[in-house]
Amino acid sequence: GAPGRTVGSGLPAARGADVARRGPGLPRFLTFGDRVPASLGLVLALMLVMSIWGWLDRTRTFDALAALWPEGVLHGQVWRLVSWPFIEQDPLDLAFVGIILYGLGQQLAFAWSERRFLSRFFGYAAFATVGTTIVGVLWPPLLDLRHVGAWPVVNALIVSWGLLYPDRQVNLFFVLPISGRIAAWLVLGGTVLYGVARGGLVGIVAYAPHLFAIAAAWVLSTGFGIRRPWRDARAWLAEQSARRRARHLKVVKRDGEDDRPRWLN
Repeated sequence: GAPGRTVGSGLPAARGADVARRGPGLPRFLTFGDRVPASLGLVLALMLVMSIWGWLDRTRTFDALAALWPEGVLHGQVWRLVSWPFIEQDPLDLAFVGIILYGLGQQLAFAWSERRFLSRFFGYAAFATVGTTIVGVLWPPLLDLRHVGAWPVVNALIVSWGLLYPDRQVNLFFVLPISGRIAAWLVLGGTVLYGVARGGLVGIVAYAPHLFAIAAAWVLSTGFGIRRPWRDARAWLAEQSARRRARHLKVVKRDGEDDRPRWLN
């Protein structure tokens, strides 16, 4: 757009809007020189630091402490709800996850706001952990599942992006152009196929963190028919509240026939 300045701020208008969307609270150095939103920079920095820390720990104690482990969650190890997405087991996975987050994370942080991007990232991780733990209670072999890596959350963010921009184009494997809607369905179908290839129904259950994160993204993005009734209910409640507040008011005709006398002779 045309350059401009916000009153009293000394910032260009576009820049000021970007700062307002980013919001206060996160240090500017997390933007890596204003290349990424600070919320995304925080996620990438934590992922890099914690992954390297895990590689340096030859005993894998750090990985074990941070992993998604349903048995540990049941024993009160609540940090496991959100710690596991920040550890990648090899540099190749870290590179691929970083590239995807760098590309899609900027768009989502701009569309949602940075605070909402962080809440979605951690929310998808927590929902995947809780859902996997509940399934583990019903199917005890899953209680000993140990998972580290951000792919469940990244898959959920891809689904969120695909449903937010269903007609926008993305290149699959940097070669094949597909729409956002197709990308969301490919993530879901590919996850199920990976589970089947791993061991049939048992393999699908083993992919519970991925499936629960994707399910959370799908529900939040589409509502599955829940969003509209909820929106209608909120509108009805607002209307009833407005009517209650207006009970003491009286409609006055335009000619003032029903209005009380305002002047005395």
